[in-house]
Amino acid sequence: MLKILRSTPVSVPLLTVLIYLLLSLSGKYISEYNIGSDSVFLVIIIIQIIVFAVPSFIYYGAKGGKLNYPVVSGKISGNTVLFGIGALGVLFFGSLLIKLAFYTGGVAVSNDKGYMDELFAMEDGKVGLFLAYALVPALCEEFFFRGIVLSEYKKYGSINSIIISALYFTMVHFTTDGFLVYLFAGILLGGVTAASRSIYPAVVIHMLFNTYSLYGNVSFISTTVFNTGELFVAFVLVVLLLIFAVLMLSRLELMYRNYGVLYKDEPLPEKSINNMFIYITPALVVPIIAFITINALI
Repeated sequence: MLKILRSTPVSVPLLTVLIYLLLSLSGKYISEYNIGSDSVFLVIIIIQIIVFAVPSFIYYGAKGGKLNYPVVSGKISGNTVLFGIGALGVLFFGSLLIKLAFYTGGVAVSNDKGYMDELFAMEDGKVGLFLAYALVPALCEEFFFRGIVLSEYKKYGSINSIIISALYFTMVHFTTDGFLVYLFAGILLGGVTAASRSIYPAVVIHMLFNTYSLYGNVSFISTTVFNTGELFVAFVLVVLLLIFAVLMLSRLELMYRNYGVLYKDEPLPEKSINNMFIYITPALVVPIIAFITINALI
């Protein structure tokens, strides 16, 4: 444990606290000041770049572009593409199953469809929505959560790095009803990055999932359940989830078979089970305390 405490990166948790503070302050600014409809998309894009991209690039530059496990670039093969398609399907249908469970359990799920419809109706609304709520968030967030957080904690085991980056991702996006969806998405995107050795597949999956989320999936669930029944909808979603999971896992097997040849001289990664104390180090303690404090004050 002492070894982990001495070697745990302190800069990454502090960077996360800074990003969450900037995100909270920017959210307060947007809610308190009326932003002209002609500039709302530009403001949201600039905020995301300032909050996520700028601190991440400063950190990346300060490290000389040398992270513990660099995943900013990587080779994309045909198996990686099919693996990504499978992962996208798992994320899509898995998130719908989670929302269906909330819906059938009587838990109110937040829905911004009315607000999104207003933005969609603006001039250049289609392009603006895609840039501000799909493309830019995917690029900025994946560069930080998977490109920096996951890669910096990879030396403590792949599973640990995936879980930590997913928890960071969930805290930044935290909502009571959306907690499980964001945690599921964070784990899946982290797994995709670790398996593909690149953030590019995760960026594309994140962007496509954001695009889908813009079009009122909560209404889709309620309407479908009303017309066909809960059990039928759940059955169809489970079947589709399993189909894409099989595609994802079959491609993953081939990818790692190739890795055994391409990276045969690379040392085996540290086992996550040997580094479980990472969860009581500043890696999680600092962001959690900051998250609670900032939410209480802002």
